[in-house]
Amino acid sequence: MSVGIGAFLGTSGDNKPHKHWAHQLVVALNGEVEVAASGTLYRDAGLWIPAGALHQLGHGEVASLYIDPTHYLCAALLTLFPYSGESVSPIGKALATELVSCVSSADNLQSALQAFQARYRQDKKQDADNRLNRILSRLKQDVTTGTNTPLYQLAELVCLSPSRFSHWFSEQTGLPLRSYKKWLKLLVGFELARQMPLAAAATTAGFSDQAHFCRSITQAFGVSSTTIVKLLSEE
Repeated sequence: MSVGIGAFLGTSGDNKPHKHWAHQLVVALNGEVEVAASGTLYRDAGLWIPAGALHQLGHGEVASLYIDPTHYLCAALLTLFPYSGESVSPIGKALATELVSCVSSADNLQSALQAFQARYRQDKKQDADNRLNRILSRLKQDVTTGTNTPLYQLAELVCLSPSRFSHWFSEQTGLPLRSYKKWLKLLVGFELARQMPLAAAATTAGFSDQAHFCRSITQAFGVSSTTIVKLLSEE
Protein backbone atom coordinates (compact mmCIF):
# COMPACT_ATOMS: atom_id res chain seq x y z
CA MET A 1 0.00 0.00 0.00
CA SER A 2 1.00 3.61 -0.56
CA VAL A 3 -0.91 6.86 -0.39
CA GLY A 4 -4.20 6.49 -2.24
CA ILE A 5 -3.51 3.08 -3.73
CA GLY A 6 -3.09 -0.54 -2.71
CA ALA A 7 -2.24 -3.76 -4.52
CA PHE A 8 -3.01 -7.45 -4.07
CA LEU A 9 -1.39 -10.41 -5.81
CA GLY A 10 -2.54 -13.99 -5.30
CA THR A 11 -5.60 -16.20 -5.24
CA SER A 12 -8.92 -14.42 -4.83
CA GLY A 13 -10.58 -16.16 -1.91
CA ASP A 14 -14.13 -16.46 -0.67
CA ASN A 15 -15.89 -13.13 -0.86
CA LYS A 16 -19.50 -12.10 -0.55
CA PRO A 17 -21.13 -9.49 -2.81
CA HIS A 18 -19.68 -6.20 -1.67
CA LYS A 19 -18.96 -2.61 -2.70
CA HIS A 20 -16.11 -0.35 -1.75
CA TRP A 21 -15.49 3.32 -2.38
CA ALA A 22 -12.27 2.69 -4.28
CA HIS A 23 -12.03 1.93 -7.96
CA GLN A 24 -10.63 -1.54 -8.62
CA LEU A 25 -8.52 -2.69 -11.53
CA VAL A 26 -8.27 -6.51 -11.56
CA VAL A 27 -6.47 -8.71 -14.09
CA ALA A 28 -6.11 -12.48 -14.41
CA LEU A 29 -2.64 -13.94 -14.11
CA ASN A 30 -3.85 -16.95 -16.08
CA GLY A 31 -6.86 -17.02 -18.40
CA GLU A 32 -9.71 -14.64 -17.57
CA VAL A 33 -10.94 -12.91 -14.44
CA GLU A 34 -14.62 -13.29 -13.50
CA VAL A 35 -16.74 -10.68 -11.74
CA ALA A 36 -20.48 -10.89 -11.05
CA ALA A 37 -22.22 -7.51 -10.91
CA SER A 38 -25.77 -6.27 -11.56
CA GLY A 39 -26.96 -9.74 -12.54
CA THR A 40 -24.24 -10.11 -15.17
CA LEU A 41 -21.12 -12.30 -15.16
CA TYR A 42 -18.21 -10.45 -16.70
CA ARG A 43 -15.20 -12.38 -18.07
CA ASP A 44 -12.12 -10.75 -19.53
CA ALA A 45 -8.35 -10.53 -19.28
CA GLY A 46 -8.89 -7.52 -17.01
CA LEU A 47 -11.82 -5.55 -15.61
CA TRP A 48 -12.43 -2.12 -14.14
CA ILE A 49 -14.85 -2.10 -11.20
CA PRO A 50 -15.95 1.46 -10.39
CA ALA A 51 -16.30 2.69 -6.84
CA GLY A 52 -19.68 1.90 -5.33
CA ALA A 53 -20.47 -0.99 -7.70
CA LEU A 54 -21.88 -4.07 -5.93
CA HIS A 55 -19.82 -7.03 -7.17
CA GLN A 56 -18.36 -10.43 -6.36
CA LEU A 57 -14.97 -11.60 -7.59
CA GLY A 58 -14.65 -15.16 -8.85
CA HIS A 59 -11.89 -17.52 -7.76
CA GLY A 60 -8.61 -17.33 -9.61
CA GLU A 61 -5.05 -16.04 -9.65
CA VAL A 62 -5.30 -12.26 -9.93
CA ALA A 63 -3.54 -8.96 -9.53
CA SER A 64 -5.71 -6.14 -8.20
CA LEU A 65 -5.22 -2.44 -7.72
CA TYR A 66 -7.50 -0.51 -5.36
CA ILE A 67 -7.37 3.17 -6.23
CA ASP A 68 -8.76 6.06 -4.22
CA PRO A 69 -11.12 8.18 -6.38
CA THR A 70 -8.92 11.22 -5.75
CA HIS A 71 -5.77 9.51 -7.04
CA TYR A 72 -4.44 10.81 -10.36
CA LEU A 73 -4.27 7.28 -11.80
CA CYS A 74 -8.07 7.21 -12.04
CA ALA A 75 -8.24 9.98 -14.60
CA ALA A 76 -5.34 8.50 -16.58
CA LEU A 77 -6.72 4.95 -16.65
CA LEU A 78 -10.30 5.87 -17.48
CA THR A 79 -9.20 7.37 -20.78
CA LEU A 80 -8.01 3.92 -21.86
CA PHE A 81 -11.24 1.99 -21.44
CA PRO A 82 -13.50 1.19 -24.41
CA TYR A 83 -16.57 1.74 -22.24
CA SER A 84 -17.58 4.29 -19.66
CA GLY A 85 -20.27 4.71 -17.06
CA GLU A 86 -20.90 3.13 -13.67
CA SER A 87 -20.87 -0.54 -14.73
CA VAL A 88 -17.98 -2.99 -14.80
CA SER A 89 -15.88 -2.51 -17.94
CA PRO A 90 -13.23 -4.58 -19.73
CA ILE A 91 -9.92 -2.74 -19.75
CA GLY A 92 -8.51 -4.23 -22.92
CA LYS A 93 -5.80 -6.83 -23.42
CA ALA A 94 -2.98 -4.30 -23.76
CA LEU A 95 -3.45 -2.75 -20.31
CA ALA A 96 -4.11 -6.14 -18.71
CA THR A 97 -0.90 -7.55 -20.22
CA GLU A 98 1.05 -4.50 -19.09
CA LEU A 99 -0.09 -4.87 -15.50
CA VAL A 100 0.66 -8.61 -15.43
CA SER A 101 4.10 -7.96 -16.91
CA CYS A 102 4.77 -5.22 -14.37
CA VAL A 103 3.87 -7.53 -11.49
CA SER A 104 5.76 -10.57 -12.76
CA SER A 105 8.96 -8.69 -13.55
CA ALA A 106 9.21 -6.83 -10.23
CA ASP A 107 11.22 -7.98 -7.23
CA ASN A 108 8.20 -7.55 -4.97
CA LEU A 109 4.66 -6.20 -5.03
CA GLN A 110 5.65 -2.82 -3.60
CA SER A 111 8.13 -2.17 -6.42
CA ALA A 112 5.54 -3.35 -8.96
CA LEU A 113 3.06 -0.86 -7.58
CA GLN A 114 5.61 1.95 -7.79
CA ALA A 115 6.53 1.01 -11.36
CA PHE A 116 2.91 0.99 -12.49
CA GLN A 117 2.30 4.41 -10.96
CA ALA A 118 5.43 5.78 -12.60
CA ARG A 119 4.14 4.60 -15.98
CA TYR A 120 1.16 6.96 -15.70
CA ARG A 121 2.76 9.79 -13.75
CA GLN A 122 3.25 11.71 -17.00
CA ASP A 123 -0.52 11.83 -17.37
CA LYS A 124 -0.95 13.51 -14.01
CA LYS A 125 -2.36 17.00 -14.14
CA GLN A 126 0.39 19.50 -13.71
CA ASP A 127 -1.13 20.75 -10.51
CA ALA A 128 -3.98 19.13 -8.63
CA ASP A 129 -6.90 21.31 -7.68
CA ASN A 130 -5.66 23.00 -4.51
CA ARG A 131 -9.24 23.47 -3.40
CA LEU A 132 -9.84 19.72 -3.40
CA ASN A 133 -6.63 19.12 -1.44
CA ARG A 134 -7.86 21.60 1.13
CA ILE A 135 -11.14 19.75 1.51
CA LEU A 136 -9.53 16.30 1.66
CA SER A 137 -7.16 17.49 4.39
CA ARG A 138 -10.07 18.82 6.44
CA LEU A 139 -12.07 15.61 5.99
CA LYS A 140 -9.17 13.45 7.16
CA GLN A 141 -8.62 15.79 10.08
CA ASP A 142 -12.28 15.35 11.02
CA VAL A 143 -11.95 11.56 11.06
CA THR A 144 -8.72 11.51 13.08
CA THR A 145 -9.94 14.06 15.63
CA GLY A 146 -13.55 12.91 15.92
CA THR A 147 -14.97 16.18 14.62
CA ASN A 148 -17.43 16.83 11.81
CA THR A 149 -17.09 20.02 9.78
CA PRO A 150 -20.59 21.10 8.63
CA LEU A 151 -21.32 21.17 4.91
CA TYR A 152 -21.63 24.96 4.82
CA GLN A 153 -18.16 25.36 6.38
CA LEU A 154 -16.62 22.98 3.85
CA ALA A 155 -18.29 24.99 1.09
CA GLU A 156 -16.90 28.22 2.53
CA LEU A 157 -13.36 26.80 2.37
CA VAL A 158 -13.60 26.74 -1.43
CA CYS A 159 -15.89 29.77 -1.84
CA LEU A 160 -18.92 27.81 -3.06
CA SER A 161 -22.52 27.56 -1.97
CA PRO A 162 -23.43 24.33 -0.12
CA SER A 163 -25.48 23.03 -3.05
CA ARG A 164 -22.79 23.86 -5.61
CA PHE A 165 -20.15 22.37 -3.33
CA SER A 166 -21.94 18.99 -3.27
CA HIS A 167 -21.99 18.86 -7.07
CA TRP A 168 -18.41 20.07 -7.30
CA PHE A 169 -17.14 17.41 -4.89
CA SER A 170 -18.87 14.65 -6.85
CA GLU A 171 -17.41 15.99 -10.09
CA GLN A 172 -13.91 16.01 -8.61
CA THR A 173 -13.96 12.57 -6.98
CA GLY A 174 -16.71 10.61 -8.71
CA LEU A 175 -18.36 10.05 -5.33
CA PRO A 176 -20.89 11.88 -3.16
CA LEU A 177 -19.39 13.50 -0.07
CA ARG A 178 -21.18 11.08 2.27
CA SER A 179 -19.78 8.05 0.44
CA TYR A 180 -16.26 9.42 0.46
CA LYS A 181 -16.49 10.03 4.21
CA LYS A 182 -17.36 6.35 4.73
CA TRP A 183 -14.39 5.30 2.63
CA LEU A 184 -12.08 7.69 4.48
CA LYS A 185 -13.17 6.29 7.87
CA LEU A 186 -12.22 2.81 6.69
CA LEU A 187 -8.81 3.99 5.46
CA VAL A 188 -8.06 5.72 8.74
CA GLY A 189 -9.26 2.64 10.62
CA PHE A 190 -6.85 0.50 8.59
CA GLU A 191 -3.96 2.86 9.33
CA LEU A 192 -4.72 2.83 13.06
CA ALA A 193 -5.12 -0.98 13.12
CA ARG A 194 -1.41 -1.20 12.37
CA GLN A 195 -0.65 0.76 15.53
CA MET A 196 -3.23 -0.34 18.09
CA PRO A 197 -5.79 -3.07 18.88
CA LEU A 198 -8.70 -3.36 16.46
CA ALA A 199 -11.27 -2.16 19.03
CA ALA A 200 -9.29 1.01 19.74
CA ALA A 201 -8.70 1.63 16.03
CA ALA A 202 -12.43 1.30 15.35
CA THR A 203 -13.58 3.84 17.91
CA THR A 204 -10.74 6.25 17.15
CA ALA A 205 -11.71 6.21 13.45
CA GLY A 206 -15.30 7.11 14.31
CA PHE A 207 -17.07 3.74 14.36
CA SER A 208 -19.44 3.07 17.24
CA ASP A 209 -17.53 -0.09 18.22
CA GLN A 210 -15.39 -2.92 16.84
CA ALA A 211 -18.44 -4.82 15.56
CA HIS A 212 -19.52 -1.77 13.51
CA PHE A 213 -16.03 -1.50 12.02
CA CYS A 214 -15.95 -5.23 11.17
CA ARG A 215 -19.38 -5.07 9.48
CA SER A 216 -18.25 -2.10 7.41
CA ILE A 217 -15.13 -3.99 6.30
CA THR A 218 -17.19 -7.00 5.21
CA GLN A 219 -19.67 -4.78 3.35
CA ALA A 220 -16.82 -3.00 1.58
CA PHE A 221 -14.55 -5.93 0.73
CA GLY A 222 -16.64 -9.07 1.14
CA VAL A 223 -14.15 -10.66 3.55
CA SER A 224 -13.67 -10.68 7.31
CA SER A 225 -11.89 -7.92 9.19
CA THR A 226 -9.39 -10.56 10.41
CA THR A 227 -8.31 -11.15 6.81
CA ILE A 228 -7.85 -7.43 6.14
CA VAL A 229 -5.89 -6.80 9.35
CA LYS A 230 -3.65 -9.78 8.61
CA LEU A 231 -2.90 -8.43 5.13
CA LEU A 232 -2.15 -4.98 6.55
CA SER A 233 0.32 -6.47 9.03
CA GLU A 234 2.34 -8.14 6.28
CA GLU A 235 5.14 -6.02 4.90
